[in-house]
Parts: sequence; C-alpha cells; structure tokens
Amino acid sequence: MVNFKTYSKSFKNKARLQNPPENWAIFRDIHEPIIDRNTFERVQKILGSTKHRAPKTENGEKNMFCDLLRCADCGKKLWHHTNTINKDIHFFACSNYAKDYRGTCQRRHYIRADAVEEVVKLELGRMAAMLRHDEEGFAELLAQKTNAELLDENRLMEAELQKAVLRSEKVSQLYQRVYEDNAEGKVTDEWFMQLSHKYEAERVELKERISNLREKLDGLEQQRYRKDSFISAVRKFMEMGTLTAPLLQELIDHIDVYETEGTGKNRTQRIVIYYRFVGYIELPDSAFRRDDRYRADTRQGVAVEYIPKPA
Repeated sequence: MVNFKTYSKSFKNKARLQNPPENWAIFRDIHEPIIDRNTFERVQKILGSTKHRAPKTENGEKNMFCDLLRCADCGKKLWHHTNTINKDIHFFACSNYAKDYRGTCQRRHYIRADAVEEVVKLELGRMAAMLRHDEEGFAELLAQKTNAELLDENRLMEAELQKAVLRSEKVSQLYQRVYEDNAEGKVTDEWFMQLSHKYEAERVELKERISNLREKLDGLEQQRYRKDSFISAVRKFMEMGTLTAPLLQELIDHIDVYETEGTGKNRTQRIVIYYRFVGYIELPDSAFRRDDRYRADTRQGVAVEYIPKPA
C-alpha cells in the first residue's frame, strides 16, 4: 500500500501535485498475496525484457520455449521463426547473428523447436526416473549443488559487506576531522562545504549498499530451501507427462544452445539446461543408457544428434 503519491499546496487549492518518491509512505505485506514474491519478481523481469509485438497469423501461436533459449557464444536470446515454405517447421536462431540481424555473433545457432522439446523431455525424464527410484540421492545431489554455489556467493557478499562497513566508518572519521579543521580555521568554509557534501553523499550511498547486501545475504539463506520447490516442479512433470509453458517457466531458468559441429549425418549439437534455483545439474552415469540420445533428421542426408552430456 502506497500513500501520499500526490499532495496539495493548500486546502483551498483542489489541484493535486506529484509527490517525490522519497516522500511516499509504503506499507508492505498489508494484503494476503495471491502468488509468492519470487514468482512475481520473475514475471516482472520477463515482461520488462520482452518486446511485445502482435504475432503474425501465419506463424501460429507463440512457442513455449520463447525467452528461454540463449546463444552460448554471445548470450543473446534466440528468436522464434517459421519456415517460409513449410509452415510446419519452427526453429530458433540467434538474434545477434551478423548476417541476419547485423549483429556481432558469427554463428547462427540454428535449432529446430521440435528438437528442443524432445531433448528437454529426455532430460526431465531422466530426472523424474532418478527421483522415482532414488529420491534421497536426488535430494542430496540438489543439496550439494545449491550449498556449494550458495557458499561461494555468501563469501563474496560478506566480503563486500565488510568493505562497505569499513569504508562507512572511515568516511565518518574523515567528516569529523574536516569539521574539527574547519572549526580551528585550518579549512575554509567553502572547502568544508564541498568536502562535507562529498562525504555525506558517499555515506548515504554506503548506507543503502550495506542495507542491500544484508537483504541479499538474508535471501541466500532462504534459497537453501528452494530445492523443495524444484522437486515439486519435477513431480508435476511426472504427473503430466507433457511440457507446458507454465511448467517450463517453473522449472527452467534458461537453455544455452551451441553451434552444430561436424557434417552430414555426423553432426552434433550441445544443449545445456540451467534449472531454476539449482543451475546446471550433471546427473550421474547411472541415469544414462547407451541409446539414450535424441537424433533428428533435419533434411535428406543431414541429421543432428543431441548429446545429453559432453564426452
């Protein structure tokens, strides 16, 4: 709930004026939320980074993998396209490709939409099978993954916080020293005003930074329990057996697509899936079979094999 967004100069004047944000009164957690804060923030981030444009009718509905695929070389999104001759063929290509969009990426990173769907189904199927047969081992794998990453991030945050606190104390000491020098006549009033303004601005900035770092550290502690949310999403896939856009948004953070290698029927392409809360998961060898790979015939004499883990 936000109050005092506007104000009036006098009760006789009915015109309302905009109030600066620093004068607003914000009351959080007043109403019971419909969805949790993390989901809301994620949706806002996706909406803010997505250009909304009415799709062409001949291209059909928006693909469920839109906004999830990334170029492994430049990090830009892969855009969804429909083949101009065969409308049943849908594919993705790097939005930063030099030849198509005058970008900086030298490779196209072409991949069929149906191939991505089959590979993701294959990977989630392995995860579901491991969860079904060894739930404790799967939970332990996630715990080790999340705890190791959180520990590294926690160390970096604590180091930054310590530097900010020490600098804040140093700025307070410098401000006090300048004040004493001004009182004794060692520093002019003009110089004192410039230095005091500089130190005050830095002190306010450090105060805000320290507050943000402490909030992030508190958030890292809460992330230790997010693996339960990931396991719950995998269970949903086990029950549904099919992929949907909401399920993908709940499970996957993004997918890196590499350029194909090789020629003819010996072409291979690597796809790396980064899941929400846990990142990339390297499943143990027991989760793989010799024939557990997906091979797609893109056109006559040309095929692509998608390898689930690097050799």
